[in-house]
Amino acid sequence: MAHHDRQATSGKEYRLRFPAPLTVVAASEQIDALRAAKGAPWIEDARLVPLALHQPIEATDIAQASVLVLHVDPAVVPSMKRIAQVRALRPDLPTIVALESTDIGLVRMLLRQGVSDVIGLPLQPEELLQAALAVSETNAAPDKANAGLAPLIAVARALGGGGATTLVTHLAAALAADGQNRRVCIVDLDIQFGRVAEVLGLQPRRTLADLLEAHTRVDDAFLKSVATAHASGVDVIAAPQDIVPLEAIDVEKLRRTLEIARREYDYVFVDTPSNLTHWSLSLLSEAQGVLMVVEQSLASLRQARRRLDLFDSVGIDRQMVSVIVNRVERRLFSTISLSDVAHALNHDVLCGLQLDLQNIGLAQDQGLLVGDVRSKSPYAADIRKLTGMIQQRFAAGVQP
Repeated sequence: MAHHDRQATSGKEYRLRFPAPLTVVAASEQIDALRAAKGAPWIEDARLVPLALHQPIEATDIAQASVLVLHVDPAVVPSMKRIAQVRALRPDLPTIVALESTDIGLVRMLLRQGVSDVIGLPLQPEELLQAALAVSETNAAPDKANAGLAPLIAVARALGGGGATTLVTHLAAALAADGQNRRVCIVDLDIQFGRVAEVLGLQPRRTLADLLEAHTRVDDAFLKSVATAHASGVDVIAAPQDIVPLEAIDVEKLRRTLEIARREYDYVFVDTPSNLTHWSLSLLSEAQGVLMVVEQSLASLRQARRRLDLFDSVGIDRQMVSVIVNRVERRLFSTISLSDVAHALNHDVLCGLQLDLQNIGLAQDQGLLVGDVRSKSPYAADIRKLTGMIQQRFAAGVQP
């Protein structure tokens, strides 16, 4: 629909386009102003839900919505949590966020979290209607070219040195070797301290930096030329050889690179940096799964809890986050058990990976996997169990 056509849209045309009511959830003063607006008869057909910013979204608030307009305020943390609440209740519900200050950085982060559009406050009937119609049109005809993308699985860490890189390399290799001819790729986004290529004994000629510098010239062939193959069947896009400032990453270029990788492979893993940035948080919000690696230590659990709280505050759905406890010691009287970890984090533990430092260290010194130096490694056995969980979760494929 052209811009001038949207401006001329009448209430009757609106009703034809929205078989279920447009729902607006906002503070009472915003709702009152909409109800008092002149020349916008379509508002009578919309469902207007006055809700204070600190109050959570209920399922009944959005049950009949075809498009949702949601009032949030970055300064009021519970209001930002509404985004994740909506995603959990209605994952496919197109959502337009309304906020006071449309800071470009915040807007970009919200869009990467799956928000369909962002509009300013106070709510203006014409702007609201135009945004709702545009979102409705976009979602009425899904982009078939985006169907069938491989799942993007991000590996995060509570603390550096916690074994996240060991996990991602072994998990990716196990998926590649499952007999299903899976194409698996690891993208090392730990751009300052990434060691994926090193622990696998690879010496890449090209790295992630080549892909980000090429940008629009990147296609599947170029991406494959940058990826370095490992004997396990995993392709690795290595971190830059030189230390790169964290803020140097261009989010749009990174998204384009990952989209191409998801078309080329069956699984795409990203090893993320310890330091959280706007681009890494955006990436975590877009991932189909986040594996957070923690240890049975107070320092690790404290940082993991802080990160989970941060995820909540920026709208990352906790249901997408799986906690994996690394270096578990199978002792009768453990100081901190897996149930203690779950209780401390207020989050279920997906699995534990047994401590096997000696064999893992020996393997990585030779660019091998732990199963190559000790076939009965308890760590390798736990990785196989985790691989089955990942396969089961994504067996039906992932739609973007």
